[in-house]
Amino acid sequence: MEGSNPTLDVGASFREVFRAATGQTPYPYQADMATGVDLPNLLRVPTGSGKTAAAVLGWLYRRRFHKDERLRERTPRRLVYCLPMRVLVEQTVDVIRDWLKRLNLTDQIVVYQLMGGVVQEDWVQRPARDAVLVGTMDMLLSRALNRGYAVGRSRWPVEFGLLHNDCLWVLDEVQLMGNGLATSAQLAAFREKLGTLRPCHSMWMSATAALEWLRTVDHHGSLSELHLTKEDLTGGLGERLHAPKTLRRMKVSRWPEEGPRHVLDLHRPGTLTLVVVNTVERARKIFDGLGRLTPAGVELRLLHSRFRPPDRRAAVKEVLAPTTGEGRIVVATQVVEAGIDLSAATLITELAPWGSLVQRFGRCNRFAEHADATVAWVDLRTEKEAAPYFWEELTEARKELETLEGRSVSPAVLESLGPGRPPQVRHVIRRMDLVDLFDTESDLAGNDVDVSRFIRDDADVDIHIYWRRWDGDHPPPDFRAPSPEELCPVPAWEVRQFLENRGRSRREADAYIWDHLERQWRTVASNDLRPGMTVLLAAEVGGYAPRVGWNRELRTPVDPLKQADGPAEPEDSIEDDPVEEVAGAWVPLVEHLRRVRDHVARLLDELGLVLEDWERQAVLSAALWHDVGKAHNVFQEALLQLATESERADRRNQVWAKAKSGRGHLVYGRRYFRHELASALALLASPMEVHGLQGAALDLAAYLVAAHHGKVRLAIRALPGERRPNDPGRRFARGVWDRDEIGPLRLDGITLPRLVLHLSPMEAGRGPDGQPSWAERALRLRDQLGPFRLGFLEALVRLSDWEASAEEREESDA
Repeated sequence: MEGSNPTLDVGASFREVFRAATGQTPYPYQADMATGVDLPNLLRVPTGSGKTAAAVLGWLYRRRFHKDERLRERTPRRLVYCLPMRVLVEQTVDVIRDWLKRLNLTDQIVVYQLMGGVVQEDWVQRPARDAVLVGTMDMLLSRALNRGYAVGRSRWPVEFGLLHNDCLWVLDEVQLMGNGLATSAQLAAFREKLGTLRPCHSMWMSATAALEWLRTVDHHGSLSELHLTKEDLTGGLGERLHAPKTLRRMKVSRWPEEGPRHVLDLHRPGTLTLVVVNTVERARKIFDGLGRLTPAGVELRLLHSRFRPPDRRAAVKEVLAPTTGEGRIVVATQVVEAGIDLSAATLITELAPWGSLVQRFGRCNRFAEHADATVAWVDLRTEKEAAPYFWEELTEARKELETLEGRSVSPAVLESLGPGRPPQVRHVIRRMDLVDLFDTESDLAGNDVDVSRFIRDDADVDIHIYWRRWDGDHPPPDFRAPSPEELCPVPAWEVRQFLENRGRSRREADAYIWDHLERQWRTVASNDLRPGMTVLLAAEVGGYAPRVGWNRELRTPVDPLKQADGPAEPEDSIEDDPVEEVAGAWVPLVEHLRRVRDHVARLLDELGLVLEDWERQAVLSAALWHDVGKAHNVFQEALLQLATESERADRRNQVWAKAKSGRGHLVYGRRYFRHELASALALLASPMEVHGLQGAALDLAAYLVAAHHGKVRLAIRALPGERRPNDPGRRFARGVWDRDEIGPLRLDGITLPRLVLHLSPMEAGRGPDGQPSWAERALRLRDQLGPFRLGFLEALVRLSDWEASAEEREESDA
């Protein structure tokens, strides 16, 4: 057996499941959530009360063990656990994996980690499998807005479709989410109004939130809340909730300059002292000052969000290790406010919004192991010091603290004070914004809609940086794509300032991004940096050290992380689908088309999707037609270039979907050729007696065909630098020319006649034959089905193609 407990069956009690997973007895509120008819919108319990276990094991019980089959069926397959900060993610992932191991479910339910620096993209590839996704709101909300950070543009629609269907969204520590809180509420409202194909529920959690926080311009219906009952306040939980911790104001005239001396005065040998400040700059100043003053034997550690993953893990491990000797002093930013089971005997905190202070207080005497504990707070007196918070928030929190001077700030006392001020929201996404984001095409200048304002405050959005060494003026084109371990998240404004201060005269001061169309590196100006970008810097430029993380003042070269062994993955591979047209064997086109159609049919049945007949027919037809465009001469000639001269003549007797070669990309006779556009045009050019589709069914099938690589969706547009036809006025787009021909081709028992492709749909208005333009078809379809339904169907066709291609590769390797 994989876990430490016997395997439990359907019908087991929640108490049995909880004890098997955790070794503890559930609190009454945890059992209520797992066994109730409906899940609450808000779970409001004090910090340290086990809300992560309530949410995760509650979902798991409803999905896998509840005796009511209908409840199990309507419980979503995917649990999406959204956290405001990346430091919380790894610990949450480890805890959930341990619970699943104890329940012998590791082989059945996979836990994926999505945060800045770690994006496990394979989570999308098995949509019928139960899974847990744990990630930061940057990673998750950007994907829910169809602009996924740290992932190629072509992947955006797949993740968008999956995250709005068959998911239970759990949004933890919502008092820290700012604009992201309003966005999550608006998305929940949009799903209800625009419709989904599988249930998708949202639940928010916090110690200090109120139901009113969840009410937005569109999310304002009946909302429910679950909180502690009288039965919860007894036993071990009651002891935690009443753990003593006395509040006092720290009188310091010059902060943070004099901070280290005051910290050492309060530190108790053999215990943990936690110092929490609001900015990384002040944390570094206090840490550096302590390094000069702290006596031997006292451990010092700095913890904030701007570390590469291996260095961050090392820091967290040291922070959580048992305290020995003269004790430990940890200087941290807001990253310790939630999710980390840290218990300090002494807590020193800067003034912060009330909700943040409550979370920080929860890191002091968390397990009631100290007979007495101290919480000291440092006032901030000027608006300049308030960032990243609003001055009004700090003013209100100061008044609250002054009333508690000399009293205990235990969870029980704080609970009686009620919720604090809701997070200030500057940007609220509206329905039209969401609908417009369904289109992933960049504008004519190559720019994308910046969704960062809907996720975090304007100044709190990240770019991911990694450092490498190379010879010459530019990075080599065959550089391996950055591993998750290399990436360091840094606010965009800091990167801009860093580059401007270094100057652009030296090579190492340049920032580089990969141009996926041109397949080469290009420099990016500081004012062109956007949140979510992945940027390469030369190691010589500095800016980072393992124990202190990102620091724009550091001039010493950065030590790049060693690259993993194995074949190099090219930088541009993150933009493409996981299985290329270059495979391990020659695969006939008709065989591949049938295989994908069969996979789609099976997937629809596994998911239990309730589709209208015309919708199901359109989806299956899209699977059968998705690669018909590979019969185009441009594609076949590109494949044949991979054959040896001796076998090329024989290969011409068949139409192929994939070729056997070690080369990673096809070289087309026409630049930017897209076979899926040719496939969609072939479907539209075919007579109805061939495909049996009309009206919305034809529109849906054609759209799913064109969109199955994520590169041709709502618009058909030529790209700069395309090869133009010799005929003046002849339309062209993505390597397809007006009046190109495909066929004849045998397809599933039907012979497709010779088809003439027409690009008139790329024009605005009706074509010469009176047929609607491509944009009209696609937009009408989007509005008829809704973006979430259409996005889900789009994802399913693409994933079926990936799965079929993976099977073909495995068979060729066998």
